[in-house]
Amino acid sequence: MATAPRTTTQQAAQPSAAWRDIGSVAAQLPCDGTALAGAAAMAGALHAKVTVTQLLPLPVDTSNAWALSMDPVIAERHERIRQDAHRQANDIRHRLAAYAVQGDITTLEATFDEPSGLAALAARRTDVSVMARPSGSVTDAAYTHAIFAGLLLGSGRPVLVMPEGSKLTLPLQQAVVAWTDSAEATRAMHDAMPLLLHAESVHLVTIDAPASPLENPAHAGDGAAALLQAHSVPVTVHRIHGQGRAPSQWLLDHCRSVKAGLLVAGGYGHARWREWAVGGTTRELFFETSLPTFFSH
Repeated sequence: MATAPRTTTQQAAQPSAAWRDIGSVAAQLPCDGTALAGAAAMAGALHAKVTVTQLLPLPVDTSNAWALSMDPVIAERHERIRQDAHRQANDIRHRLAAYAVQGDITTLEATFDEPSGLAALAARRTDVSVMARPSGSVTDAAYTHAIFAGLLLGSGRPVLVMPEGSKLTLPLQQAVVAWTDSAEATRAMHDAMPLLLHAESVHLVTIDAPASPLENPAHAGDGAAALLQAHSVPVTVHRIHGQGRAPSQWLLDHCRSVKAGLLVAGGYGHARWREWAVGGTTRELFFETSLPTFFSH
């Protein structure tokens, strides 16, 4: 199923995007600039502002956690961390000015709170969260995955993951929507609409779709495609036979073949403990994607 490209008149008739506040997570990692650039790209295209949440994990002396006064060594370390964060905040302000977008910064210190929980708390006050995933450090990747899981499951907001070195270019030329007939995939497609509305082409990919009361496998995805068409989004449905291969690999291969600038996927359709124990599409996409990937739960 495909639709013809939209005319300039159709594009101009699209309603303005609902997003007005784009959240960006600064996790005190070298890849934070990638997230800020992605957030600024969306803010510039959608006439929104950027709200940066700077997460500041502060170590505690666990052997003396309930002492009346803090160990001077720990206190000095906290002060160094705060000074580094102050310098990063100034750098973020300069970058926002260079991107010509409005924004502000909130610093949240995580002493006895999990950084992921604080990130989710801040994200509830924005329309969408943007975070980066580092490529060179397993430890840093695991840390950002914990933040990602907290955001996705705890904020009620979608999360855009920017792999280190990736770039979000708007309006999108090619976008891929990972479709299953599930609440998570439906929410992801709906939440990503401000980006999909202006895409040149959207590929809706379904893998080994089961029969349902509304669609048999030969027509899987037609209902979702019809909804996108109703919003004047040009869409093509691709039905793939998985042949035992991981869905994440099919999706990423398809993204590469069409040179997609964005992948949209539902997140944690299975219980999260299962994702951790045996792996799952959400976790695999987080660690293996090389392009901006938009998740909703």
